[in-house]
Amino acid sequence: MSIIDAIKARSSNGIMTDTAVSLAHIKQLLDAAVCTPVHHNAKPWRFLVIQGAGRQTLSDIMVQHLDKRISDPKEPRNIALRQKLSQKAFRSPVIIAVAAAKPDGEKILMIENVASAVAACQNILLAAPELGLSAFWRTGSFMYAPDTVSALGFEGGAELVGLIYLGYPKREMRPKPRETSDPYVRWLE
Repeated sequence: MSIIDAIKARSSNGIMTDTAVSLAHIKQLLDAAVCTPVHHNAKPWRFLVIQGAGRQTLSDIMVQHLDKRISDPKEPRNIALRQKLSQKAFRSPVIIAVAAAKPDGEKILMIENVASAVAACQNILLAAPELGLSAFWRTGSFMYAPDTVSALGFEGGAELVGLIYLGYPKREMRPKPRETSDPYVRWLE
């Protein structure tokens, strides 16, 4: 499959089995992830592979973040919200937290590190199907909280850019129709 076809075929498939993903497959994806453009060769990519009991830790971090934002945790709506949120870390057997390291040096800008880490997420999403895996990318307000970054053990100043949920698909996704770029393009000639 050509790279253009692979990009156009990519879709998020969140319905996964509980089958463990091999260390070799995870390593292949992470090796592909770091093949991104990066200014000043900063190597800003930071990854945390979460699996097994580590998913409960992630679940706890998500719920703790929610608890800081709600006024009455005993309200039925909030109880349901907490319950739903507590299950999100168990949607797949592996979750890769992707972060951008704080710039090291005056010439390096954080936005460039973030851009490279975001490209690393896309590389994982594009490479996963070749290994028979499904992957989807999630963000959320808790990701951007400094206490989340430190709770996950990333160094100070790092910024999370996504959680990549990874596993074997329970069902194949039908190809989606893709729009053209036309509505989003201007030409300066």
